Amino acid sequence: MKLSQKEERVSIEISTHGMGMDIKRVEDRFFIEIDFYGKLRHEDYEVMIPVIERAIEAKGEREFDLLVDMRDFKGWTFEAAIDDMRFGLSFKDSFDAMAVVGDREWEELSVKMMNHLCRGELRFFEDYDEALRWIAKR
Repeated sequence: MKLSQKEERVSIEISTHGMGMDIKRVEDRFFIEIDFYGKLRHEDYEVMIPVIERAIEAKGEREFDLLVDMRDFKGWTFEAAIDDMRFGLSFKDSFDAMAVVGDREWEELSVKMMNHLCRGELRFFEDYDEALRWIAKR
């Protein structure tokens, strides 16, 4: 007698979101790298902003840059979009150079608009390695 068992597969879609942050060094340049992925929420900014504030306080006189990778970014909740505007305005003078890596036209336009408000130079890149080389040559 042969027993057969019907195999059922259950598919669960898990939507991850958030950001990864690292303090890195390339050549003699220190930079904070932030990877945005999924749809960001207010709680994500509640974690990110204090970490960046502490890094800026700890840097002393050392120059610091910022690299933001938005290739896996899917947007914000309304409250998180407000948080992002506050973040941009609060930290606009905290970095000597800011590289944004993305693949959408609106991201590039946002970088061009913010470049006029920032102390440091802000540039958009479609290629991560190119952005890293730009940070290293500063």
